[in-house]
Amino acid sequence: MPPQDTCVPSSLTLRCPAGSVIVVTSAEYGVAQVDGSCSYTPGDCIADAMSIVVCVSDSVTCSIYATKKKLPECNDQFGSYVHIEYDCVPMSMNDPAQEYNVCQQNSTDITSDRGILKSPGYPSQFQLTPSECFRAIHVPDNKVVRLWLSDLYVSSAGVNCPNDHVYVVDNVQTFRHCGLKRYAYPYLCSSTIIIQYKTTTQSSFYRGMRMYFEIVDRSPNDNCPTGSVTPVPATTPSTTTIETDVTTAIPIYVVLGIASPIRSFQICKGESHTLQCPTNYVVAVRTNIYGVTPTDQCEEHDASKHCVLATDPTFYCRQSCTYMYTGNRVIPSCSNKIAAYQYVEYQCIPLKTELVSPNTTCPADGSKVPIQIDRRGRFQSYRYGSFVMVKMNCTYRLKTKPGDIMHIYSLDVSLSDYSSDCTDNKLSFIEDGETQGSDFCEERSFRLLYSTCSNEIDMRYIVTDDSMYFSDGAELYIESQARPSDWSCGKPLPTTPIPPTQPTIPIVTQTAVPLTNETSMFARDEIETDICFKGTSSYTCPLGYTFIMIDAFYGVKKQSSNKCGFVQGDCVHDALPSLTICRNDAASCFMSYPTQRRLAQCSDNYADYLHITHQCVPSRPIGTPPPITVYDICDTNAPIANINGVVTSPNFPTYKQTNTECKRSLVGMTDRVLKIWINEMAVSSDGVRSLAEESDEPDLVIYKNHDTKNLNDFEKLNPSIRDVCIKDYLIINAPHVAYVYCGTRKFAMAPICAANIDIQYKTTSTANFLYKGFKLYFEWVPKPMDIICDNNPLPSTTTPIDEVIPFWAQNLQLSPILSAQICLGTAHTLRCPRGSDYVLSIISSSYGVTGTGLCEIPASNH
Repeated sequence: MPPQDTCVPSSLTLRCPAGSVIVVTSAEYGVAQVDGSCSYTPGDCIADAMSIVVCVSDSVTCSIYATKKKLPECNDQFGSYVHIEYDCVPMSMNDPAQEYNVCQQNSTDITSDRGILKSPGYPSQFQLTPSECFRAIHVPDNKVVRLWLSDLYVSSAGVNCPNDHVYVVDNVQTFRHCGLKRYAYPYLCSSTIIIQYKTTTQSSFYRGMRMYFEIVDRSPNDNCPTGSVTPVPATTPSTTTIETDVTTAIPIYVVLGIASPIRSFQICKGESHTLQCPTNYVVAVRTNIYGVTPTDQCEEHDASKHCVLATDPTFYCRQSCTYMYTGNRVIPSCSNKIAAYQYVEYQCIPLKTELVSPNTTCPADGSKVPIQIDRRGRFQSYRYGSFVMVKMNCTYRLKTKPGDIMHIYSLDVSLSDYSSDCTDNKLSFIEDGETQGSDFCEERSFRLLYSTCSNEIDMRYIVTDDSMYFSDGAELYIESQARPSDWSCGKPLPTTPIPPTQPTIPIVTQTAVPLTNETSMFARDEIETDICFKGTSSYTCPLGYTFIMIDAFYGVKKQSSNKCGFVQGDCVHDALPSLTICRNDAASCFMSYPTQRRLAQCSDNYADYLHITHQCVPSRPIGTPPPITVYDICDTNAPIANINGVVTSPNFPTYKQTNTECKRSLVGMTDRVLKIWINEMAVSSDGVRSLAEESDEPDLVIYKNHDTKNLNDFEKLNPSIRDVCIKDYLIINAPHVAYVYCGTRKFAMAPICAANIDIQYKTTSTANFLYKGFKLYFEWVPKPMDIICDNNPLPSTTTPIDEVIPFWAQNLQLSPILSAQICLGTAHTLRCPRGSDYVLSIISSSYGVTGTGLCEIPASNH
């Protein structure tokens, strides 16, 4: 039956067809990493929840009540959901010959492919068995047994069930049960399975035992242990059995048959660490990093503070292996210093999941071969394992349920006899809308090959050279998971778009209309949408464009009868600083509103919706000739005299140190203002950032005067003015004001009035896998009517010519009372327009405590 998930607290009803009974195979509490998620995602902290399962009657339904519970295994966090897996097991057989008495005298081995074993007198005439009863199930060589204890009710007195019990014994382990129990055994890989049954305690309530079994095909790669199977003696040594009632320390991911969460360890000079995975699991190393610290001492791994180098694994692991760091790894990119530590992330992935691929050649008509992934599965190429390559050109369509993505791991990809040339033979993964994908031909270690962007992908398996002597094809492990909300590529869940509204607040700057024909790329119009509580929305920009969030706020409907969505008069609260997703240079974004926000400034009401304003801006040229020009800021210092374009750091998104400052000028145009969108920025923040990384505010604003427009000269005259973003920075430098940024950013700047703008960039920090550099898009747009660029100030003023002048300041009038809010740990500069023509007067200053403990817009109830 399909797994069932439910948020907590709630109830869940399991159902089976008539004539069958519910047997729960596993139940787990989970603490979701994805906010609002009610299903398991790799990396979630999970804990056993079988204690809430009380399905012990022969009913076709069973209700499970999932209460909110604090989980000690998960740092005392409360569980977010409960995950249940169960089977529907027959209670009787149509053929009476397939129902067996476990205590039948002179019985022979059971050789049928399915059947039910019962205790004497089950269920209404319970009988004692003075001596142990035995029945054996014979299993053919190419088969395994699936076994369910569909009903057990006997005494549970004593330790380890000494006098009343049912044992299941193979040549590796023993399962012991007593009391009131239903249980699904794991696959039993043995030539003979012995069922032992004994009862010596009488009660009118007891029923005895009922057990159902099936003989199923065994995977050709499953090597079952050999050896004889003997019954368990009356006094069973506890060291030889698995006491399932007492609890066995089996990881939850093994019970689920999926990959483990990502694990990590760090070793310093002279230290070692042994990786150990469970039986039938192997080690897949995800990350192998060497780190150089500022002190040259072994410190806790921190990629943002240390100089690090990521490398491929240096050796091949199977179920276990030992890492040892001798302390002599020289890192050339870190000034040839010796790494102070080694940091490794890995997973345990299963080897013997069910096969999902057909062992056939390609369809003659060239059609795609569909492969459905229901949470997990194993792919093998045609004739894999025979070391005989067959010429093929097949396309497999991998598909899982909507809203999920897939992780594809290599168990063995051997197509080109250890050569890295994938010209003739290869395995490719191609997303929808693409013509080329990622190619692999030699991956003989266990590792993650590819993570999909959506729930479907094409996998091409091509062999044009079959004269390989040391190649065998491809074997993959594929696992699906719920798509994370911040997944930055592919097609998110389809949603029903909500018609955009036209609010008068907040004010959004109008985007210029494209000035040329359709072959040119310009910023698209801003679009507003609403996401209702528990709703989702997907945003996809055209090919070559980047998604940028312009504004976001939570809203409480003024009238409860209003439809979900912003209406003038609603109480709203800024949400942009709290949304940390979709921060990369990507064309799509998937957003949700899963947890309702209480807004103190809205009388403690819960927000009904999340209102998003976004825009698609050019990122890279598409087509021939290129419809937009990309400029490297360090390629030359020649000015850029174009109406629009993309400016990037060298090799973006691959980080490169510049060491010296690079500068390009943007030449202005008459009756136009400059708009700049930071598509993505990721450089060092020098460890002194005070603003939130998601803020669109600059780290520093430097106001210059008419006498010193050159920023370098101004800083020489005022050496203490710059205390952040010193070694790594991006500066948008207008004639009279400079905006300084560092760290990670993605946002749209307000329009700038200027005839010329300098873009200045410098990076001196050593590379790590977080740094990328920057990419921005600029466009000279027609000057909106509400923006006045005062290019001819009065003689006495020091107004920057690039400053937007408010209406009241144009005639030197007194301003209205202005306000600013400063959250804990942030800073804000108060400034009047027109330089020395105005002075600033503080009217009042207050501290505030909110009902939620979070920084919110000031309200009367604070």
